[in-house]
Amino acid sequence: MFGKNNKNNKVRPVPPTMPRQITVHRSPWKKTLKWLLAFILGLGLGVGVWILFSANSAVKKITTDASQKSSLFSFLGDGTKLLKGQSDGRTNILLLGMGGSNHPGGALSDTIMVVSIDHKTKKVAILSIPRDLWVPIPGYNHAKINEAYSKGENDKKSTGGGGVLASKVVENVTGLPIHYYIRLDFEGFKKIVDMAGGVEVYVEKDLSDPYYPADNMIDYSPFKITAGAHHLDGATALKYARSRETTSDFDRSRRQQQVMAALKEKLFSLNILANPKKITDLFNILGDHLRTNMQVEEIMSFWNVGKTLDTNNMNSKVLDTAADGPLTASQDYRGYYIYPKKGIDKFEDIQKIAKNMFNEALAEMSVAKIEVSNGTSQRGTASTVSEFLSSYGYNVTKTDDAQGAYPKTVVYDYSGGKYPKIAQDIAAKLNSQVEIKNTLRSGVDIQVIVGQDYLR
Repeated sequence: MFGKNNKNNKVRPVPPTMPRQITVHRSPWKKTLKWLLAFILGLGLGVGVWILFSANSAVKKITTDASQKSSLFSFLGDGTKLLKGQSDGRTNILLLGMGGSNHPGGALSDTIMVVSIDHKTKKVAILSIPRDLWVPIPGYNHAKINEAYSKGENDKKSTGGGGVLASKVVENVTGLPIHYYIRLDFEGFKKIVDMAGGVEVYVEKDLSDPYYPADNMIDYSPFKITAGAHHLDGATALKYARSRETTSDFDRSRRQQQVMAALKEKLFSLNILANPKKITDLFNILGDHLRTNMQVEEIMSFWNVGKTLDTNNMNSKVLDTAADGPLTASQDYRGYYIYPKKGIDKFEDIQKIAKNMFNEALAEMSVAKIEVSNGTSQRGTASTVSEFLSSYGYNVTKTDDAQGAYPKTVVYDYSGGKYPKIAQDIAAKLNSQVEIKNTLRSGVDIQVIVGQDYLR
């Protein structure tokens, strides 16, 4: 039975053993995470492209440089292109604020400022130029400086445009090379302030202007603001910066500098830069309301430089008609206008101020009026000392003979405490002493009377 094959008892083949199946339980979170990452990457790429297209569209409108062929890929650089003047250490930008196309006299410059950047110290200096300054305009004889942009726009073929002509005029007045200009209209300013969520300013004294013009430029829209800290929206910030009927044009220039510094802080804050919608909103506003001669790559570089600047310690100066200012005012058939105290077209004092904006001591030296009187028996001594002081940058405005002889050199400070350091520095250079005078002298801050001891 065992070992025999039975034809009726065939051996059936044993089926092969099937491999054991192992069930893998996949986590549903892995699949979800994969799709979530893909969505985030796609969204990030979409937002990036959205921002770049917005920027590209805006810059095509913003830049007035006809040689520029702005493209989307221009924004993919790292913004390291050197700005003009950067290799020399200082870049100067002309800022022009004006009404715009929907405003009467919209091409007249309501605000004129030169913003200088010191690339080594990261400091910013702002020089405000009064719009009524009487200046020569190439091709148009003389006019108020606020007309330069308008005249340039009316004849772009021969002038190169409003920004180009205005830059040439300001270069002549300040003695500074104007590397770029930026022109912004009122509506754009209001929209930028609102987009930034408003600005914080401290009002030094109550301001009330019953004659502030309404939007139709016919009626009045009275403006009041009390002293103290305020949060201003775009419309209020514009009124605060423009109001001048019950103050002065020079006070207004100081307020404009204040608002601009506050706005810069907001624009470069993290909440703006981290918000794609705000970035694109900003580009759209700039495209509609701002014009500049910066190239595309320079705009990116300017943005990067702007984030590093120290705006908490800005050097600012307003050219005015104060007793210690370089300007005076007059009114005749030309209307009200301002010109240098030294005479029409004599901008030497303005140029000293502009060039020394980053050195407060030098700026004071160029403003303080110094009189040198000869108290010795030797003729020409006052002129010799005047040349000596001028070589250091002091502003000697007058030389004459003293009444009587002086054995020792003396320095009289008539500045009322405004320039004590300058008086002390001059006294040290002449081995003399400072005497403070309680009375003021018209046209003189410091008087130097050269004594016989100077000749020894």
